[in-house]
Amino acid sequence: MNIKKITFLIVFLSQYCIAQNVDFDKGTVLQKKYYEVIQYESVLDKIIIPVTINGKNFRFLLDTGAPNLISNEVLQELNSESLKSIIANDSNNLNQSMQLVVIPKIKIGELTFEDQIALVFDLKNHNLLSCYNIDGFIGSNLLKNSVLKIDKTNQNLVITDQFELLNVLVKPTKIKLIGRQKAPYIELNFLGKNKEKASDMVLFDTGMDGLYNMSNRAYALFENQNIFEIKGKSEGLSSLGLFGLGKPSLQKLVLVENALLNNKSIKNLYADTTDDTNSRIGLEFLNYGNVILDFKKKNFYFEANDTIILSNKEPKYATTILDNKYIVGLVWDKNLAEKIKFGDEILSIDTFKTNEMKACEILNLKEYIKNKKLYTIEVKNKEDQTNIINIEN
Repeated sequence: MNIKKITFLIVFLSQYCIAQNVDFDKGTVLQKKYYEVIQYESVLDKIIIPVTINGKNFRFLLDTGAPNLISNEVLQELNSESLKSIIANDSNNLNQSMQLVVIPKIKIGELTFEDQIALVFDLKNHNLLSCYNIDGFIGSNLLKNSVLKIDKTNQNLVITDQFELLNVLVKPTKIKLIGRQKAPYIELNFLGKNKEKASDMVLFDTGMDGLYNMSNRAYALFENQNIFEIKGKSEGLSSLGLFGLGKPSLQKLVLVENALLNNKSIKNLYADTTDDTNSRIGLEFLNYGNVILDFKKKNFYFEANDTIILSNKEPKYATTILDNKYIVGLVWDKNLAEKIKFGDEILSIDTFKTNEMKACEILNLKEYIKNKKLYTIEVKNKEDQTNIINIEN
């Protein structure tokens, strides 16, 4: 994430996750002229919605950056045979064989979605996904015939095929629905110091923490266009995908002075680079306004102030979990880089003994750290030397 001195990024499946030609855009909505309001639960900044399958209630995460996905437990409930096994890539370009199944009926509120294609994954044994207590993902392919509005203030979603009932007053920008998954891409524009302009097609990914991750591909295109300032470089990793962490690589932290999303000006946007093929924007934008994805007419709306001035302070380092240890993933601050490095284990944060905590308990420390002006970490390096460091927010 971009807005904290300590960052911990989770992105699950990549939008280009399917190696084979899979018909993910199969499936229909039973109702016509529908307008459904669904209250959602916010769990560690993720959107969790109730769904019903075979008369039983389940909890699914809304992830527009992924296709539909179900747990092994839901698969047993379906008693459905696998269509095939396919090779899927996650956001760190790690791949794994996954089963592909059809969900005959899945209900969200009073809406019934029929013959939905989904992947199968062992969610209960994933060290971080298990923290959300979920049974699956609602992906972009389920929403392909609908309009989705996300309202964080009222903590609800609207799923409809009648856009006019939303009474939208802002103008749209276009969406590109990429692949059979129908992954929603929109244009993020930049205005540099010398009035230089650039744009990046970004995935709107509700499975992603934070505001904006710039792909290394986009970074290479923009590096000489004067649209951002490089604030730091670090060898390491921090993004956790569905199948785990990727390989350590050189990442960059940049400050974009002026970005434009749906004609809204966003000032002082910090972003770090990612090895994923494409750039992404995430759930943090919901802090500034409602988002509407019109999959039917391929339009994107951002109901926000014309100018958003971010008060984010420059992040100093990022963390992740590797081999069940809470570690330093990236270090942006030059002074801090003299004291800690990628792979150093974080033993404690203030009085919290992180080396004795489970991954879910560590995730819950995000809010504690965000609200602290000063806190202390104890780290152990590869030579088993420990160091106590004060971190100022």
